[in-house]
Formats: sequence, C-alpha cells, structure tokens
Amino acid sequence: MTTNMKINVFLMGLIVIACSGIGLTSCAPDYETKFNVEKLEVPYKSQGIINFTIEGGSKDIKVETNLTPEKWSARSNAEWCQVEKHAAKVTVSAGVNDSYINRVARITVAYGHQSYDIGVTQRGKESILLVEGKQQGVVKQITALDESLSVRVSTDLDLDHILIPDTVHWLQVVSVEPSESEMEKIVTFKTEQNISSNPRYGKVILQSSQDYERVASFVIAQKAKFAFRDILLTPEMLSTNAQETKEGDIKNLIDGEAGTYFHSAWSFSVNEAHYFQIKLVKPITGCKFWYQNRNNNNGKPVEVAITVSADGTTWTSLDNITSGLPTGGASQYQSKDYFTPVAFEYFRFTVNKTNDKVAPTFFNMAEFKIYEIYDL
Repeated sequence: MTTNMKINVFLMGLIVIACSGIGLTSCAPDYETKFNVEKLEVPYKSQGIINFTIEGGSKDIKVETNLTPEKWSARSNAEWCQVEKHAAKVTVSAGVNDSYINRVARITVAYGHQSYDIGVTQRGKESILLVEGKQQGVVKQITALDESLSVRVSTDLDLDHILIPDTVHWLQVVSVEPSESEMEKIVTFKTEQNISSNPRYGKVILQSSQDYERVASFVIAQKAKFAFRDILLTPEMLSTNAQETKEGDIKNLIDGEAGTYFHSAWSFSVNEAHYFQIKLVKPITGCKFWYQNRNNNNGKPVEVAITVSADGTTWTSLDNITSGLPTGGASQYQSKDYFTPVAFEYFRFTVNKTNDKVAPTFFNMAEFKIYEIYDL
C-alpha cells in the first residue's frame, strides 16, 4: 500500500470516529427530570387528645410537611374550638367554658388522601344540686292535714325540671323562688289532705336543662289522718238469714283457718238475698274489711251491698260494690276506707250476685275481718 493510500485510510478512520462521537452526543438528553414528593404528616405524639380546663387556652399540633399552608387544611367541627394554621403546626384554642357541660370537638388536618383526626375536650363548670346537703335519701315528713310544703335546695342551676310520678296525684309543684342565699332556691309544693288510714309517699326528682347529669331526689311522706285496728270477732257477734244446715257454719268465718268456710243455704230456699251481719261491741264511725274466698270455684260474691245500722232496724247504705271482687279459689279482697256521719253498731254484708247466679242464691267464704278506723 502506498503512502498516500495509508494516509487516506487513516483520515477515513478519524472521520468515522468523529462521526460516531457526534452521533452519541446527539442521542444524549439535554435535560434531567427531578421528582418532588409532597407530604403532610402529623407525628404520633401530636395525635393525642387535647384537654382544656374550664378557663380554656391554646395548644399546638405539630405538622411535618413540605407544603405551604395554603395547600393543606385544618378545621374544627365545633364553634367553640378554633384552629389556626402555621408552616409547621396547627394552633388549637378554646375560650372559657361557662356552661355545666363537658365539651367535645374534633380537629381534622388533611391534604389529599392524607387525613388526621385529633380529639379535643374541655371541662364544664361543676354544678351543685342538694336537698339538705344530700343528693338523695332525704325524707320530708308532713301531717295528714298539711296542704303545703316548702323545701330548700342548694343549687347554682335553674330548676326547670321537677318530676313527680303520675301516681302521686296529691302532690303538685307551686313555685321555685330564690332565697336570701345566692346558692339556694325554695321549692314550694301543694299537697292534698290525706283523709285515709294509709300513710303515703311521693318521690320528687330535681333536674336542670343546664346539666342533665346532675340529679337530686327526696321523698315526701304524709301521715294518715286515721289509723285502724282489728276488731276481735266472736261467734256471738255473727248472724245470717241463710245458714246452710248441712255444711259451713258461720263461725268458720272467724276461726283463722283458710280450709274451713261459711256456706249460705243451698238445701232450702230463702226468698231474699243471702247475707251475714256483725253486731259490734261498741259504735264506730269508720271501718274497712277484708275477706278470703273458699278454695273452690263457685259461690263467689261479685256484687255486694254493704249496709250499716245504729239499732239493727234502720239500715244505711255504705257501698254497693259491683266490680273488682275476686272469684278465684282462696282469693282475697281488701276494701277501701268507709266513714259515716253517725256511729253504727251493726254491719251487714249482702250478696246480690255470685259468679254463678243472681240473688237469692248461695255464697261461701273462708275468712272475714273487719277493722275500726279512728282519728289520730
């Protein structure tokens, strides 16, 4: 190969190498891509519940983020709980809680799908509601003839809920007034006279819409105007217009044995309603009675006339009972209280209808008692 030819080959090689370099250079990118990951995180230690005292204040929630505050959100679901965003934190603030209710709120810090909920609580004022220094257990005694009662209640609440059961019909709230003490109110009740032989009780519950969780209660106990005592009955005091001759002597009514019984006539006819009566040892003006049925299914009184007399001749109606009398075997009945303006010495129990037939017809009974009601 001549010298010229070698020179040409060398030059051609240089040209190829140069062109290759140019090609490689033209294939390389003329820029570099940089990825910025946007993040927002509330550290675990900042996710705990925020507790404010009654006086309120402010506390910070730490936020780790590379975002500007305009790009993420912080909000409260309660008006009393305010939030303010900063570059690396959220400031939570609350004013004074003048209510008696513990307040609860939720703070939400969020960006896109990232979200953090932080609970916030604030204590309310501690209320007072006491009757004679107690929340419950106080019993206020009144006499049978009392028609009003005032109770002093220590409280800083509005007493706008005073609850009395519907069954306590004899007791009503009249007024709630402030007393000379700033922390005391006077609650006045109207009461009906207790013209009976049974004491009665009414529970009163005090509450306020300012703090439903604070409850106080007390009991009003009203004495009875009358008392009652058992009248000792003997066979000589009993009589009937229809004693059955084959069974059930009338003295069985007072023998204290539920297995024995009195039976009125069934083996012969009596042309008037069957009855038994009691001749008392002294006149009385008030009574009530009790009886127990025989342990069988028939001959049970369902309509009864109760009459009384001062002399055993002229009779006065005390009651006509037409409903509520028991008919089951061995069932019992307790009467209401009865009073008369004139004293009586005779008591008569007349059966106008049984669970089988209309009078005149037989009836039976296991036990009978009568009580004198007297003024206390």
